[in-house]
Amino acid sequence: MAETLTTLVDAAHADAVHLIELSRGGGDAAGAADGPPSDPRQVLHASDAAVATVSAHLSAMEAVVYPEMARRVPGGQARVAELGRLARQCSSVMRGIEQYVQGDLNHPANTVASLRRDLAALLAEHEKEEDELLRELTERLSNDERRHLLDRFADAMRHAPTRPHPHLGHGGIFGGSLAIRLLGSFDHLLDVMDAREVAGAPVRAPAPAGLWGWYLLGRPIAPAPEWPAMDQSASAADRSSSERSAARGSGLRR
Repeated sequence: MAETLTTLVDAAHADAVHLIELSRGGGDAAGAADGPPSDPRQVLHASDAAVATVSAHLSAMEAVVYPEMARRVPGGQARVAELGRLARQCSSVMRGIEQYVQGDLNHPANTVASLRRDLAALLAEHEKEEDELLRELTERLSNDERRHLLDRFADAMRHAPTRPHPHLGHGGIFGGSLAIRLLGSFDHLLDVMDAREVAGAPVRAPAPAGLWGWYLLGRPIAPAPEWPAMDQSASAADRSSSERSAARGSGLRR
């Protein structure tokens, strides 16, 4: 197959690293220290996009791929548990970044630059262990099983949460595919309400206001009718007729 689960996971890791680098603002690709951003809006958009990308990836992997790793790979349960621990830490750090992006006054005491560095370090550790487990799992699957797992993962990514949930979606009764889908539906609703642009999601065209929308906006539903322009000669005749009528009325009163 031209597209495999490994290629999708590798692409997700590369996208996350790239977005984190963009969110550094003044930092260069070689990993220079964070500096003053040339455009603060770009930093916020990149940080928000990185949070959405990593959140969706972690949720889809935990719901679909990690259970297979725990069953089929030797020592998989303990290693998957370690991946879950790292995923929860990533979610906690991303929650702090999200609070900065949203302008929450109750954001963590750590600076957003410090949170980005923590997230980059956690993702590097998580990526190394995840890649190794994924390689061992792929070796133990048949072609049909790989294709089926790829389809399930692609479907989970379409419905995965786009926001961090440090206390939900990380195993247990709140970590299955159904729970992930419910969290994803809630996040997608919030994305629409916030007009949030998420990578991979189509940008919706603005909907027409409608009758109630026009009413609440205080705008007329249709433009006011325009009276036809009167001919100048007809206007002069009407004025003369009005003046004669006024004069006759004045004479009668005398």
